[in-house]
Parts: sequence; structure tokens; C-alpha cells
Amino acid sequence: MALTYSNFTTFDEVASWYERTTPLRGKDNADKDIRPIGDRKRKYERIVKVSDNCYALSDGWHYGDNIFPAWYRNAEYTPTLKDMAFYAPIVWRKHKDGTETVTMRNGSGPSAHCMRYAFLYRHSPKGLHFRNRNGKHFIQAGVSEYFLAKGDTVPKPVWEVVQREIAEAKANGRKVPRWMGWQRAKNDNASLTFKLVEGRWQHVDGGRDVPVPPRKVINKDAKAKYKQHIDAFKEWAFTMGPLLPLDDYSYIREQERVMREWMKENNVVDRRWGNAVDSLDKKIKREIISSETHPMRLPMAVYMLRNVEFYDAKDEEDARLIKQRANTWINTTLDFIKTVKG
Repeated sequence: MALTYSNFTTFDEVASWYERTTPLRGKDNADKDIRPIGDRKRKYERIVKVSDNCYALSDGWHYGDNIFPAWYRNAEYTPTLKDMAFYAPIVWRKHKDGTETVTMRNGSGPSAHCMRYAFLYRHSPKGLHFRNRNGKHFIQAGVSEYFLAKGDTVPKPVWEVVQREIAEAKANGRKVPRWMGWQRAKNDNASLTFKLVEGRWQHVDGGRDVPVPPRKVINKDAKAKYKQHIDAFKEWAFTMGPLLPLDDYSYIREQERVMREWMKENNVVDRRWGNAVDSLDKKIKREIISSETHPMRLPMAVYMLRNVEFYDAKDEEDARLIKQRANTWINTTLDFIKTVKG
């Protein structure tokens, strides 16, 4: 099956291509009016006539396709031509005033939709280009790019089935799967519509903001409660550092053994991955930092000093970097970092 490309420039070209394409014959295709865009073996990639003034380029397996349908979760739902015009990746329209528009749509749901991406890349109208920017998708028109969000809208019967399943899961004390939460029945405004003006495409409708990824920030309120203890621990560790054989691996292994033994004696869960300090719960690590008499204070200090490369300091610049690394180590090890929405 050959991958084909189209580069339609006007609505009339699309309509003409539809009329000139002979529907697939054969028992399996009878009365279906399947008109492939290119290779007839890829019959799910087809032109669908919605009306005299609307044609859809369909890649199949989406909610609006009645011949190559998506999974409807046992919902009683039969796609209509109106659904095709909503869910298809590319829809050409000719309006009463003679103007032409193209609406472009991404796949539905948060997962990857590689077939949809490839289809948009191969069949975007001339002057519009599908772009993938680090996993985010855009339609380029001239020098401007417009974010093409993944769709959230599902047919109402499908949405109702999912809502019943969510309610059932909650009623039975089960965790609701993440994949159930993205659907909505209302228009998600994810599609992008462009108008052809003097041979150039102008964005006229649709689109959502580019999502901002979550950020990691310092939980200042939580850290402030331990500030005095943190400062005292770092001052003590930096004072002790020159006296400790931090470049002696047998000494480092001994401190690791001591902490593992202490964990065993005190019934502390040992996850057995990475360093012993890494396997400790944050509550215990904060207790060690806060107590000047804690038996694991030295192994904790040794682990910190090794991580910040205290043994390698040669000048003031190295000392500055070590203090900076120590602060980062404290924030990470004692879990003073939280994730917030962008």
C-alpha cells in the first residue's frame, strides 16, 4: 500500500477529485460509496461528501466515520455526516458568500495518534503545514503557527456510557482510570479553521492555548520549619568534612553498612535501591537532620558531602558551588520540592 500525498488548493479541486474517483467495487464495499484519496488499498483514507458545499478528508477509525468506526464503548451510537464534519482531520467548506474554509482536527484523547499526524502531514491543503514540535502539534499558515490540541469531545452516547462507568467505579471504591477522565460532551474548540483570502490562509476560528508543563518549585513553608536545623547540620558537616576520609571507598561503604544496620535494628523499611539514605522516608531524613545526637547524623553528612563533591574543593569558586549543590541536595533529599501547574 503506497503512501499518497494530496495538495488541494481550492474547494472545487476537492469536489472534482471526489467526482472523478470511482467508488470501490466488490461485495465488501457495496453501497458504501468509498472513494479513496490515493491508493485504493488504503480505502479508509477517503473523501466523504457531507453536502454539496462540504467535503471531508477522513483517515478512518474516528468517531464520525460510519464505515471505519472508532470503538464506541458499547454505546448505541451511529455516526452521522454531521459527526464526520466534526471529527474528520480535514474538512473543506464553501460558504454562501463564495468564501472557502478548511477545518483541521487532531485525534481524540491524550494518547499518541500517529496515523492522524501522518494523514495531516500528507494531505494538508497547499499553504497549510502540519508541524510536530517536541510532541506538541501545530498548523503553520505563512509565518504563523497555531496550536492543534488533541480533542476532548466524544459523542454524547459514548460520554454517557463513560460517566456511568466512572460512577460505578466510585460507588465500588475503585480508582477511576486516568483514561476515563478526558472526555467531554461539549465542543472542545480544539479544531482550527482557516479562510482562503486571495490565495492565502488566514486563521479565523478555533484553537486552544499551548499547555504549560508543570513546574517544580521549593516548598518554602515546609522548608522554613527546618531552617535552623538545616543551617546547623550544614555548618557541622562542612566543619567535619576536612577531617573525614571522603575519598576512601572503604570508609564510604562502612557508613553505608552502619546505616543499613541501624535501619534493620529500628524496623525501618529498606527499599534496597540506591544508597541507604535514598531509601529512607522523608520524615526520618528530616528527623536525622534535626537532631544533633541522632546516630545516623554522620552517615547522612558523609552522603551529602560526597554528593556535593566537598572533597574536590580547591578555591572560593569551588566553595560557592559546593554550597549551592548542598542546598539543592537538601531540597531534594528532604523532599522540599513540589510540583505546581504551569
